[in-house]
Amino acid sequence: MPARDKVPAEGEGRDAAALAALGRRLREMRRARDMTQASVAEVLNCDHSAVSRIESGSYPLTPQMFRAVERLLAVASAEGYETWFISYLETEQTATVLRTWEPLVVPGLLQTEAYARQVIRGANPGSAEADIGQRVAARMARQQIWQRANPPPPMLPVVMGEAALRRRLGGAQVMREQLEHLATAAEWPRVSLQVLPFASPGTAGLLAPFVVASFAPDPRPDVAYLDNALDGTLTARRDQVVRLALGYDALAREALTPSDSADLITKVIREWT
Repeated sequence: MPARDKVPAEGEGRDAAALAALGRRLREMRRARDMTQASVAEVLNCDHSAVSRIESGSYPLTPQMFRAVERLLAVASAEGYETWFISYLETEQTATVLRTWEPLVVPGLLQTEAYARQVIRGANPGSAEADIGQRVAARMARQQIWQRANPPPPMLPVVMGEAALRRRLGGAQVMREQLEHLATAAEWPRVSLQVLPFASPGTAGLLAPFVVASFAPDPRPDVAYLDNALDGTLTARRDQVVRLALGYDALAREALTPSDSADLITKVIREWT
């Protein structure tokens, strides 16, 4: 086909004013959040030079990249999110599978509001209640992913330590309601829940919390998120991601089956009652 007759692909020839406006918004957000172009490139899974060109409005964005920038801007504008957590939120929103290990607490995507408040208050000693409230609201907003129709929510295979069921956060009512919610979530078709019991003879449960995210059928490689007391780290290094994926498999082998895990959760609910 002659070049003059070529039909533009979707997204090609997007209005220059729209690209310039998107670039300005990205630059303003990045500076307000004290993010580098390299950190934005990590979130968008693109080259550092591409971020500079996006900000200048000179980058011919594909529809997928345009939506990725819009998602990033939406997340960054929400109150209650630390700058370092924005990278993981983009991963959480676009992944098709989130293999999750949590040794001490219920995963954020499955927390009740009262339980989340206790977790966030404990992780932020001295913070004002208004700040705690913003962080709780932000965590609850992440759970809107379960109401998403297109694309469907991610698959969430979870292994969690028995300590998460028995560690008292708030009163007995907070724990009972949280575990009742957990028992309900375990029946959702896209959630698989296993508990690693105290009696497990292995040592895999000594690992700190992490998530291994997959994006299939998108060719984007798996990434892993590691949590700690101060912030979190997102890595795409293949050796590190493979090591954590193997760690998750070891945890799942040592953990109770989903059916036995549900029985244990039910038992502990009665104990909190």
